[in-house]
Amino acid sequence: MTARRLAASIFLLLWLPLAALADEAGDWLARVGPALRGLDYQGTLVVVAEGRVETLRVFHAAGGDRERLVALSGPPREVIRDGQRVMSIGAGEPAVAYDLDQAGRWSVALALSEAAGLTGYRARLAGEGRVAGHAAVRVEVLADDAWRYGYRLWLERESALPLRVDLLDRGGRVVEQVAFTELQLGVAPDEADLRPSSGAPLQRVAGPPPAGNGDVAWRVPAPPPGFRLRAARPLPGGGAHLLYGDGLASVSVYVEPVANALRGSLSQQRGAVHARSFWLDGWQVLALGKVPPATVEHFARTVRPVPPGG
Repeated sequence: MTARRLAASIFLLLWLPLAALADEAGDWLARVGPALRGLDYQGTLVVVAEGRVETLRVFHAAGGDRERLVALSGPPREVIRDGQRVMSIGAGEPAVAYDLDQAGRWSVALALSEAAGLTGYRARLAGEGRVAGHAAVRVEVLADDAWRYGYRLWLERESALPLRVDLLDRGGRVVEQVAFTELQLGVAPDEADLRPSSGAPLQRVAGPPPAGNGDVAWRVPAPPPGFRLRAARPLPGGGAHLLYGDGLASVSVYVEPVANALRGSLSQQRGAVHARSFWLDGWQVLALGKVPPATVEHFARTVRPVPPGG
């Protein structure tokens, strides 16, 4: 960039109202969903979290919105999506299939396409860059409080396809990074690259039904701002699985009966995912999600039984 162009760019950024920059960031984010669904592409993704590096091969076909991710490091794993159905294979577990619904999202980048209008976040333009040889516009989706993480995205300049997504803590430090190291845009994968490697029959797994299930006798009375109950289902013995989300971040809360004598607690972390468990008064509570540790702590400590008729 020449000195004249740089000076003009700085002047433009200083002159434009902040609201206009936010609107432009929202416009870029709104293009993410159509790009993820409507483009042919294939490439190699790297996921970095807590010093661990995982590499994945990604194949996406625009026709029918089909996708396959194959782990190139660690235990053999793959995830296949065909429209609104997702299949998971590997790590010694039986093949399972999930139906996508409004309670969950396949891609965090797809959820980020709506982030500009979500409570608890603000979006802004943050410059330009290059990822995997492609020119990119950088957009930040910052959290307004400490209950959730923020994001920094590099969007391919022509299509707005996410090339890199950083997960940011309250101090702006990168907690997790997902980035293409190599990407072929506009190249449709072969049919063989979209098919699952296993011919084993699938075990169907149903997600929790939408919130409002009167059979679920547990709730979090005061979730953090922006979080609301998205889905709920009863578990054996009077327990429950509750899914709370703010439209981007989500927390699952599991309540299950255990022996009355059990007492204790446990905190766990894997990358950006935190979990908090308690055993008390004949119940085990587990809250987990890709959110800061204080958020799962709040959900685990405040879940309560719903009074009869409440």
